[in-house]
Amino acid sequence: YNYSMKQGKNLSALILLICITVFAFFLRTNRISFNPPSLSWDEVSIGYNAYSILKTGKDEHGKFLPLDTFVAYGDYKPPLAIYLTVPSVAIFGLNEFSVRLPSAFFGTLTIVLTYLLVKELFKKNQYLALLSSILLAISPWHINLSRAGFEANIALFFVVLGTWLILKAREKSWMWIIAGIPYVLSMYTFNSSRYFVVIFGIGLLMYVWKSIRASWKQMAIGICVAGVMLLPLIPHLLSKEARLRFVEVNIFTDSTIVTTANERIVHDGNSLIGRIINNRRIGYARSYLVHFFDNLRTDFLFIKGDGNPKFSIQDVGQLYWIEAPLLIIGIFSLLLVDVKIALLLLFWIVAAIMPAAVARETPHALRILNSLPTWQIFIAFGILTIYQFVVHPAKPWRSGAYCFLLISVYTINSMYYLHKYYRHYPIEFSGEWQYGYREALLAIQPIESKYTTIAMTEFIGRPYMYTLFYKKTDPTMFQRTKDARFDTAGFYHVYGFEKYRFIKELPSQMDPQTIYIWDATTVPHGVRVIDTIRLLNGNPVLVVFDRGAVKL
Repeated sequence: YNYSMKQGKNLSALILLICITVFAFFLRTNRISFNPPSLSWDEVSIGYNAYSILKTGKDEHGKFLPLDTFVAYGDYKPPLAIYLTVPSVAIFGLNEFSVRLPSAFFGTLTIVLTYLLVKELFKKNQYLALLSSILLAISPWHINLSRAGFEANIALFFVVLGTWLILKAREKSWMWIIAGIPYVLSMYTFNSSRYFVVIFGIGLLMYVWKSIRASWKQMAIGICVAGVMLLPLIPHLLSKEARLRFVEVNIFTDSTIVTTANERIVHDGNSLIGRIINNRRIGYARSYLVHFFDNLRTDFLFIKGDGNPKFSIQDVGQLYWIEAPLLIIGIFSLLLVDVKIALLLLFWIVAAIMPAAVARETPHALRILNSLPTWQIFIAFGILTIYQFVVHPAKPWRSGAYCFLLISVYTINSMYYLHKYYRHYPIEFSGEWQYGYREALLAIQPIESKYTTIAMTEFIGRPYMYTLFYKKTDPTMFQRTKDARFDTAGFYHVYGFEKYRFIKELPSQMDPQTIYIWDATTVPHGVRVIDTIRLLNGNPVLVVFDRGAVKL
């Protein structure tokens, strides 16, 4: 009888998990080609490089099957997300759906892994595992970043998978052999993961230290496997290109801190105490702490979310506001119930924020995405803690009222978010997604053969890649005809290929055989306007024009 009851519970949990997964996949793929309203320049780069690999086995620069990095714009993208996009492009073609599907797919799988992770961490607690999965499924943070081609979202899948395997290896020692593989794959997927995996990995190994001593041979093999997999990446990590990328984004190249420190030392008469108190290292340490705690601000987490509209709809936090008290209750109650698990999850969050705090732009929802799903686990624990407090055998209405209230508030929160996301977000923020290049290229398609040159503004950003993507340009043709070079900062600029030219300023004498796609705010007088491209809010963003010499 007990066995049948257990089997019934397991079957019910499996059915519910399947329903959660299907619902989550729907939330992450519904109208994914149209919302976000346009592909970002990173998405078209991932898509076209995947297309180039599919067609030629080389990236856009002609490098054969890069293992360490894709040069792309000179930002040196980790390679795995591009390779994972190749099958999608092969099946669905080069379009918005194929570029975004891998992120949505792996984002959905992360929800399943969250269930497995929580069950492993909390001794088969299915209620907590299912609740954590549901919360991640409806999380605005996770939905936003699963619906666009963000490498970080794929990296998160590998992080959660690796963590689950290491926890599972406590019982099945052979898993140590493969446990490090997902962590290495996350390092091939997103830059922040390269630092997070090292920091969090140390804490996780301390957590499972007892099982390590009993399975050191399997772990040694696993370390060797992970080390061999890392070998292709090491030359890039030690290269000047990697250092340039780090210099570009980190706070330690901010010269104003040094200037301020020197001014204060002079003001203090160059005294010893002045040199100690105003030391630039203290200034950098303070700056780092400010950036670290930026990622824990309440307005970021619960009210407005990330200031970058690509990562947040601006009206909802990274978490729902109802989750603020639940999070606090969950953290403190778990510290009382199982301090070891609580500290591991808190360290997970800290480890995710530590590398992101080095960057100048904080808070940053994308760079600390590796902190998921710990927030949801704490919140789920808080929900169950309150439930245990209110439940009473003689007063069954209390548990029913609590569940009704909780579901109602979550429904209101999530419906508000989804309404804003689907109805208002694309209209209000299409400009943040480089909207306009696709529409302009479609507008000139019927007439572009009449012109010898097509000149496009760089006003929106990276027009060459949008042209390659939407024209499905043969990669070999592009590599043969491109006019491109690296600037002194290491970034890659394409000035033209075939009949396309990409310019920052209009020439003083416009060519009568050229059609221009230009910034709507700086269109010269006396030209023939062929089309005006408008953002989804109605504001003009690009104008297609010529001198009127070509008969249309």
